[in-house]
Amino acid sequence: MAGLTPEPNYYGRQLQREVKRLREQARLTQEEAGELVHMEFKKLSRIERRQLPTYHELVMLLDAYGVLACDYGPYIELWELAKQRPWWRDFHLEDTRYVRMEDEADTKYEFQLGHIPTLLQTEEYAELSINASKRSVRKFTDLRMRQQERLTSDPRLQLQALIHAPVLHQGVNREQMNLLIERAELPNVTIQIVPQRNTLHDGLHGSVILLSFDDLNEPDAAFSETLVGLQETQDPERTATIRHALDRISEQAMSPEETLACLKSARPAL
Repeated sequence: MAGLTPEPNYYGRQLQREVKRLREQARLTQEEAGELVHMEFKKLSRIERRQLPTYHELVMLLDAYGVLACDYGPYIELWELAKQRPWWRDFHLEDTRYVRMEDEADTKYEFQLGHIPTLLQTEEYAELSINASKRSVRKFTDLRMRQQERLTSDPRLQLQALIHAPVLHQGVNREQMNLLIERAELPNVTIQIVPQRNTLHDGLHGSVILLSFDDLNEPDAAFSETLVGLQETQDPERTATIRHALDRISEQAMSPEETLACLKSARPAL
């Protein structure tokens, strides 16, 4: 909705946690801290939950919480990173939840039941797999190509992708197979094929993605998308269940080495 303050990014959330930690470490309530810096209680509450402070507000809070000026550096750095305009704003997305969190993640762990994982798709495959109007297809294809830069640009995203075997026989041409082989050989990418067998496994419930972050205070985020829409959770109990399910699927899958050999042997037939 128009007029709402944008949700802080990864660094903004880190800064909010730090500001709250410093206040609690100084043994101040929000009311007491607000009085010290002449800030309304409601505003300080917003700063600790969803609103970035201005530079001067941050400095005032740091001073009130007993942080020496020579130690402001890490907090100012977080503030500057939180203020940066994210690249995905250029795509004018209606829903930025997933793209934002994938861009902030350290690790992506996923199982795909019906498509090649988005970070492993060629431009042609992406165009064919996107269910949208012609104009939107171009935008979302460009978006996927931009997302893939996380695999080759620092800090590199660690990707573990589990792919249901039938996916490799649905619209996968030689170019797409070559890209899968190329990505499987990257040190930060692990690909495993999940064979189609006459047994049931957790992956048959549908595709799922689990994102993890290098900040231990940032909870894992799980996403699942269907024609109905995007579902997400950061509930620790649910994400732990999803991680356990992904681990079980991984145990039933081919090893990364077997997968790479399988991809290479399948390539000439395409």
